[in-house]
Amino acid sequence: MARHLPSRLYAIADVSFCAARGLSLEEVAARAIAGGVSMLSVRVGEALVGRDARGREALWGEVQKVVEQGRQAGATVLLHAHIERAASMGCGGVHLKARQAGEVAGVRARLGEEALVGVSCHNAEELRAAEEVGADFVTLSPIFASVSKPGYGGEVGLKRWARLVAASRVPVYALGGVRPEHVADCLAAGFWGVAVVGGLFGAEDVEGAARNYVQSVNAA
Repeated sequence: MARHLPSRLYAIADVSFCAARGLSLEEVAARAIAGGVSMLSVRVGEALVGRDARGREALWGEVQKVVEQGRQAGATVLLHAHIERAASMGCGGVHLKARQAGEVAGVRARLGEEALVGVSCHNAEELRAAEEVGADFVTLSPIFASVSKPGYGGEVGLKRWARLVAASRVPVYALGGVRPEHVADCLAAGFWGVAVVGGLFGAEDVEGAARNYVQSVNAA
């Protein structure tokens, strides 16, 4: 059964990307939520590399505070890839890597049937696989050149995938270099929504950027 998605705007807070700008995870999450973000995922990724046990736990403590921030604000907070951590923190769901797609059922068993499960996709095969295992939504990337992951593959583009996306049995978020001015074109191409990393968390004014994205989604 299809689950309700909180928003057509999906914000992905990459810890390493934010840290490179001198911003804490708590700070950027609070600004994004204040700007109207109601669906947020935390991507820890490479931020764990090189940390000792104490450093890792400190980072997970930051993530826990973001989950609590979201809960207090009525926003859904997901965690990228780390299923057990998401369960222990009371996250609203998990965003899986493409190679983790087979774990969708396991996520629901661990977090509950109401948990949202997303999957990262980069081609038609991964999208179909995510559909088959019952993902609630997927991200397809990179649509445009990505600020947060420069050099990560070639751009998928809108026209090339419009037919595939429109025929998808699960909602697809356009990810990778999506700016507010791209939102209308993404939705017109069949994408259910847009997912953003650098366009939001790379902005000087994160809260203002969030408002711009929210307005663009509402206008489209």
